[in-house]
Amino acid sequence: MAIEDFGDLTREMWDEAAETEPMESRRQRSLAALKTEWLRVWDEPIPFYRDKFEAAGLTRDAMPALDEIPVTRKGELRANEAEHPVFGTHRSTRLYKDGQINALRIAQSTGTTGKAWYIFYSKDDLLRWRALNKEQLWRNGVRPGNHFTHAWPGGMYPTGILGGAQYSDLDVIELPVGPPFSAADALRHIQIWQDCGIDALMCTISQLQIYDAAAQGAGIDLASILKGKPLITSGEAIWQFEAGRKRIEDAYGVSLFNIGGASEAPGFVTADSRYHDGLICPTDHYWIQVCDPETGKEVPPGTPGHLVINAFGMDHFMLRYDLEDLVVLHEGPDKSGRTAQRYTILGRLADRAIVGGKALLPIDVQLALETFGAPEYTMAAGVADALMLNIEGEGSAARLTDGLSAALGVPVVITEVPVGSIPRSTFKQRRLAE
Repeated sequence: MAIEDFGDLTREMWDEAAETEPMESRRQRSLAALKTEWLRVWDEPIPFYRDKFEAAGLTRDAMPALDEIPVTRKGELRANEAEHPVFGTHRSTRLYKDGQINALRIAQSTGTTGKAWYIFYSKDDLLRWRALNKEQLWRNGVRPGNHFTHAWPGGMYPTGILGGAQYSDLDVIELPVGPPFSAADALRHIQIWQDCGIDALMCTISQLQIYDAAAQGAGIDLASILKGKPLITSGEAIWQFEAGRKRIEDAYGVSLFNIGGASEAPGFVTADSRYHDGLICPTDHYWIQVCDPETGKEVPPGTPGHLVINAFGMDHFMLRYDLEDLVVLHEGPDKSGRTAQRYTILGRLADRAIVGGKALLPIDVQLALETFGAPEYTMAAGVADALMLNIEGEGSAARLTDGLSAALGVPVVITEVPVGSIPRSTFKQRRLAE
C-alpha cells in the first residue's frame, strides 16, 4: 500500500469504530462467542478439557456462567503433557488434524518461569495475530514508513514466528537486531540505528541499560539517538507507574509505552496508550476476568486478582486459563474513549516476600526505591522475619535501611553489592535473588 492509503497518520486509533464499540455490546458479543468455544470441547473434541469439565459435573449442553467453570493453570497442562507426551491432549491446534497440516508454525517461550513451552499456530491464527498487532503498534505511535527496531529474541520465540509480517502489514521497515548478548553486540546494534535511522524502538529496560553502558563506553550519546521516539517496553511492572516511566522518559527523551501478554496465548498482546491508564486487551478475540486466586471467582474492578483469559474466534482454545499474573482491572473506557478491557499488572504471587504477615511484591520494592534514586536490587521471596535485599551502591545499607523500612512497613536487611554486579538481563530482568 502507499502510505497515503493508510489515511490520517495523526489519528488516535487504528479503527475508531471498532475500538469505541459500546462496552455492553462488546461484553455481550464476547460472551456469546464463548458459548461456541464451550461446544468445541466435546465436538472436536479436546480431551483434557472435556475430562476436566465432566469431572466437575459439567456437560456439553449446559454451559454454566464463566465463574462456574474451573480455571486451568499451566501446571495442569504440564502434568497432562507428562502423562501424554510430548504435547498432551489439551491442545486444539495440533501438528496434524484429520490428516492435514494444522499447525503452520511452532514457537517456544523463553521458559522464564520454568521449562520452555511449545506454542502451535494455525494459519488463520497467524493472520488474526497480525491484525491485532496493527492496532497495538498504532496505539504505541508506530506509523507506516517508520523504521522500527527491536531487541526481542528471534528463532523459535514468538517474535520470530511471524517473520516481521505484522510490520510489513503496516508498511513499517523492521530492523530486528535481537538481544544485546554482549557489549560488542550492543555497539553493533547502535551502529545499525545510526546508519539506517530509527523512528521507534522496542526493548526491555534491562536491555536499554546494556545499550547505554556500551554507548557511554564508546563516547556515544544514546539519548540523542532515541530522543522524541516511542520506546515500547515489557518485562517489569514498574514502567506502568508514573515514577518509573517518567524517569526513563526524562533520561532519554522518549515516549514510553508498556506491552504485556502471554506467549502461550496467540495474539494476546496488551498495550497501554499515551494516557497510560492500563494495558488494553485485544477484545476482538479475548475476554478477560480478574479472579480470586483461591476461589476462581471474579473480584470487583480495582481489587487485585489473577488474570484469567478466555479466547474466542481462534483455532487455539483457551477457556478460563489462569495466567497467575496478579493484576487490577480498570472500569469504564480509557481517556481516549477506547472501550476494551484494561488492567495493570502487579507481578506474580510466587515472587512475593511475606514479612510479619505482610505480602510484598517486587513492584512494592521498586516503587519505594524510586524515591532513593532507583538503585538496582534483588530480593528474597518467601516467608521471613525481615525483607532481604541486595542493593547496588557503597553505603546503600546505611542510607536506605530506615527509609525503606518506613516506606514498606516491615523490617529490611540490605546487603550492599558493587554497582554493576547485579546482572542486566539480555531480555527480561529477574528481581529474585538466586
